[in-house]
Amino acid sequence: MQFDRNTKVDLHLHTTASDGTWQPEELIEELIKSDIKIFSVTDHDSTDSVTRTGILALEHNLKFIPGVEITTSWGEITPHILGYGIDAENPHLSSLLENNRCLLEKKDTDSIKYLESRGYDVSMEEYEKFVDNPALGGWKAVNYAKYKKLCSNHLEFFKLFEGYEGFFKKINYCPAEEAIKAIKDAGGIPVLAHPGADFYGEDYQKVIHDMIDNGIMGLECYHPDNSREVTEYSLKICKKKGLLITTGSDCHGGFVSSRKLGNPPVTLDMLNLEGLL
Repeated sequence: MQFDRNTKVDLHLHTTASDGTWQPEELIEELIKSDIKIFSVTDHDSTDSVTRTGILALEHNLKFIPGVEITTSWGEITPHILGYGIDAENPHLSSLLENNRCLLEKKDTDSIKYLESRGYDVSMEEYEKFVDNPALGGWKAVNYAKYKKLCSNHLEFFKLFEGYEGFFKKINYCPAEEAIKAIKDAGGIPVLAHPGADFYGEDYQKVIHDMIDNGIMGLECYHPDNSREVTEYSLKICKKKGLLITTGSDCHGGFVSSRKLGNPPVTLDMLNLEGLL
């Protein structure tokens, strides 16, 4: 495939394989409407949509880069590591992702147990029988809480746990360096997602350099959570060190309404995607 410098790019998208609301077929339709020709699906700790999306992309003459977004641990923060160009069937990567999903499922269960203990109209017995609808996006616990009319969105769900440190305590996801190695073992390129995310803390520059020291090969310089300062600093570091420069809207379909496909608007000439195209 040949692309000109003005080709639109979006390399951070979620489907129903994690917390997005779109199936691969729906995502492809939206990409075509938005004239985005280079894209990646980067579901949280899952590659379940990769194969189907790749087939559909070929049928519609779109460039698809297989991806994933891995939740990791590093000190007191939880960096998200994007893996691009991965073999989605790689055993090491698959095992790591499965372990992360188990940790997330346990957090879901623990959150419902807490609400039940506080007298909310929920029960573990009902929760275990509750059938989640992937088209809603999000995750089982938040959708169960919506069903019980305890909240209308994920932000209101989080407010149910204010004052309960157990909900917000750090989970020991896979170490960031292990995720970086697993991505490389799977033939991929690891990139630090949204360096400007507030849950990385105030010293985003330290996070960037720590991740580079541990093998990160690129930064998501363009992202809705990145301030102009973060974007400019990330671009400077990438150009100085020869790292990949990537972009992503972090669109979840209808689940996170503020995240729109193709925003920020970025074209191929603004990026360094060496080794991915």
